[in-house]
Amino acid sequence: MSYVYMYRLTSDTGFAPCVEGNLLTLACCKGGQMRGDKVINTGLRYRIGAKKDVKWDKEDVYIVGTYKNKFLYLARVTKVITMEEYYSGLSKGRTDDIYSLKNGELVRNYNLRNYNVHTEPDRVTKDLAGKYVIMSNDYIYLGEDAVNDDVIAKYNPKFQETKKYCDEEADIIINACKKYDIKGTHKPHEPYKKKGCCR
Repeated sequence: MSYVYMYRLTSDTGFAPCVEGNLLTLACCKGGQMRGDKVINTGLRYRIGAKKDVKWDKEDVYIVGTYKNKFLYLARVTKVITMEEYYSGLSKGRTDDIYSLKNGELVRNYNLRNYNVHTEPDRVTKDLAGKYVIMSNDYIYLGEDAVNDDVIAKYNPKFQETKKYCDEEADIIINACKKYDIKGTHKPHEPYKKKGCCR
């Protein structure tokens, strides 16, 4: 059985998802929510990593991201690790490398190159609520070459929520995305610059 988690991105900077070295990672954003002073672990990364809905290691689980109503990326979840594992070494040199381990806890590292991204305390709290990093070496990322597709548009969430599809609907979405498996490197719409920020 196949599952698709589909959401709209507010920006495409190469930060989330980060697509570098034949690896797509979702390590920041899509973490959790703040309700009053309480952190709620509801985000996409937490739901997939904690196997709340489906078991990513036993089922075919895909993430579809759209940007400005266009198909931006499809990623089959091939590995999930904790943020601590990722930021203890695997993140080095990647655009999403913004956290470090200090005394066994993740902290926002402002000495790294991406010092202007997710600096607000609530953004950091939401990132950390995700607890997991989604990884894929089986993905399609179109970046600034994102395309309009009627089938994908039909299932695209109306707002910022994440929609989950399974069975026949999931297969329809996956097949529509796979038509755009265009080889080559695709740059983000607004590539992250050191003085930029996550919009």
